[in-house]
Amino acid sequence: MMEQERFELVSAYLDGEVTPSQRREVELLLATDPVAKHLYQRLLQLHSEFQRMPIPPKVEPVEIMVDRVFDKIDRRSKRKFVLGGTAIAALCIAFISGIISNSRTNILQLAEHSNSETVQIALNEPVIEIVNPNNVMLTINDPVLKIPQPPISPVKNQ
Repeated sequence: MMEQERFELVSAYLDGEVTPSQRREVELLLATDPVAKHLYQRLLQLHSEFQRMPIPPKVEPVEIMVDRVFDKIDRRSKRKFVLGGTAIAALCIAFISGIISNSRTNILQLAEHSNSETVQIALNEPVIEIVNPNNVMLTINDPVLKIPQPPISPVKNQ
């Protein structure tokens, strides 16, 4: 028997794919031929290692994989947009709160300043006398205020 035929027969025996007459032939071969027995031991070890190997995950069609990749890209771009919008909103809020705190500071400073000085409010008597326009008399020749005249310098003739 050729080596290739022996290998195929022993391999089929391990896989349970032999006829009853082939089964007897392999059992006889294993009992009498040390090379066939060694081949059987190696194939048995290889078979058991194949059984212990993890099963790879199911392969998806290319279209589904491409769709998932583009979905992930879309989610990332949306996330960047949301983060950018949030950052802009935070800056606007910080700017507005800065303006509000400045105006509060100015109001507090004004209140502190007004507390340090006396404020007078005239309820029945005005602080400044209010002149009734009907009682005012203006004279044409006598001014109310004396207006100073500049000194007259002598004119030099040449």
